[in-house]
Amino acid sequence: MNTKHPRKAINFIVLSNMLALTIFLISWQVEQPQLADLTSITFLIWLTLVIVSRHGGLFDFVDSKLSAGMGCVVEFAALIILPFPLFALSIVISCLVNIAFRLKEKHPEPFTGPDFNASATIISGVLGYSIFSEISGTSPDSELLFTIALLLEMLVFGITRIFLINTLISFDEGIAWKTAPVIKVDTVSSEGILLITGAILAITYLYNPYLILFLIVPALLLQNLLQKANSAELIYIDAKTGIHNYRHFDEKINELYKKSQKNNTSLSLIFGDMDYLRNINNNYGHSTGDTAIIAVGKVFKQSQKGKFTVARFGGEEFVMLLPDTTKAEAFRQAEEIRKNVQNLDVRSEENEKVSLTISLGVATYPEDATDINSLIKTADEALYEAKRKGRNVVSLYEVAEAERSILVTK
Repeated sequence: MNTKHPRKAINFIVLSNMLALTIFLISWQVEQPQLADLTSITFLIWLTLVIVSRHGGLFDFVDSKLSAGMGCVVEFAALIILPFPLFALSIVISCLVNIAFRLKEKHPEPFTGPDFNASATIISGVLGYSIFSEISGTSPDSELLFTIALLLEMLVFGITRIFLINTLISFDEGIAWKTAPVIKVDTVSSEGILLITGAILAITYLYNPYLILFLIVPALLLQNLLQKANSAELIYIDAKTGIHNYRHFDEKINELYKKSQKNNTSLSLIFGDMDYLRNINNNYGHSTGDTAIIAVGKVFKQSQKGKFTVARFGGEEFVMLLPDTTKAEAFRQAEEIRKNVQNLDVRSEENEKVSLTISLGVATYPEDATDINSLIKTADEALYEAKRKGRNVVSLYEVAEAERSILVTK
């Protein structure tokens, strides 16, 4: 495509970076850390931990967007332990280290990612730090106020970061804010657990720095569990497009079919097949063909609307499951996908616009099918008819009085 990220997403990243940089500079101007602070054992320890946790294989993601590894734990602990300017400095340095490694590895986007993650952490950090300082400062010796201040700091830090990341995803993927994946219950819960772990780590260090050694083993076990959970999810993800694969579809259609059968509701199925992908590969190269596949996958992903399931079958084939959806509603959804694919601005390596269309077939249980196999078969037949009738159309599978036939609708 002509741009990797929408203008809104780029503008939001730039604005966040500028705000974070301003916060960083003002904090240094106000508190004016001394050389002794920069060379203190505490700062050097936590600077090292932040760098290692954010780069050294300990930084993972839920839905590839929100931190769900030891990076989150260590960052929040550092926010509690270090003066804010030193905390911000540790985040900036770790960001530069990440960028340096990405440049060395010739990452296609060495700056986008590390910069926004650092900015979101600094912005969230200053809000949480300010709340903590304001409340705990009224009575420094009160354990109750310290606990309340710490809880509020954790909530403000976590909520702000979730808000920033979710906003970026909604801009980047062109979806509604409320349907972006970061605000899912399991994702937010994971972030909360990690922040609590960070608070425990910080309190332990403040009580006795040597006790932190006893947290290494459970921390590594936590990270191992997160990695296993992430790996388990990855077996259901198509590596090229980032949407689900056939394995997930196979499990999901069985689940939704049973639910539809039990509740006596409709279950619609959309099959989509990119038109003339072979010609795109032959004329522009497989790299452009891959770009086209990724672009179509993004269209399907953006069309989920928080309630549908999409998957890539492999090659140029895509599918969408629509529970509690009539055939007429499924047709409108398929037509929306068709138009969005047709309007994609996909470019070759020579910046030549590539014509891209998709044919789609629609079928609905129980109107067109009696079980899962017949639902798949009828949707596939509708797709075949769309291809036969000229491509770039949506075909509905119809049941005639005497025999089944295909009604093609443009």
